[in-house]
Amino acid sequence: GTNLRSNKIEELINNIATSKKAIEKWRELLSEIEIITSLDTEQPIKSFTGIPNIKAYFSDSDIQKLALKIKGQDWLELALSPIQSTPKFEYKAREKDYIPFEDASAGQQATALLWALLNQDGPPLVIDQPEDDLDSQVITKIVQKIWISKGKRQLICSSHNANLVVNGDAELVVCCDYRTAGEQSSGHIKTQGAIDIPEVRNEITKIMEGGIEAFKLRKEKYGF
Repeated sequence: GTNLRSNKIEELINNIATSKKAIEKWRELLSEIEIITSLDTEQPIKSFTGIPNIKAYFSDSDIQKLALKIKGQDWLELALSPIQSTPKFEYKAREKDYIPFEDASAGQQATALLWALLNQDGPPLVIDQPEDDLDSQVITKIVQKIWISKGKRQLICSSHNANLVVNGDAELVVCCDYRTAGEQSSGHIKTQGAIDIPEVRNEITKIMEGGIEAFKLRKEKYGF
């Protein structure tokens, strides 16, 4: 209701939001607005002091309009408004070399997000195919993070990657299958249990490793 130009307010708020000390700058602004609520609007405009941030964007006449409009209750509601935080992600390509999240590849973005999630405490974390877009070297690092994260929260993952299941030391493996072969309309739990149960181990070998013969063939080709 002050008829002030909205772009002035937007510039002031943007200056605070982009500051490296945004919280400190916001508190400064709140203090200045509190001063405005107590101004004697009958005194000369030039005597308005103690509000440098506001004076940088508004003229004395603008400030007088604000002083007439903003009351103590308005300031209190503003001061109690929760501050919304927006996380900023970056991908560390090399030492002291960070890529903006939006410029990173799909694999780099997935790595950054998994790294952040697995470093947090909290309720059970459900991840659908965490191996998507990750190369084998990164998966090895993610597995190490899973070991640590398991001590702080429950992890539930759907995966086709044996490294995550076996090397991640899954405590419960649930193997799913279709009720009718060739029909993808409904499924069921085929078997479940710890990795050392033969039926579970066989399913891991068959589904994730391509079967025992494929597993042996790779072993021979690698010379292990």
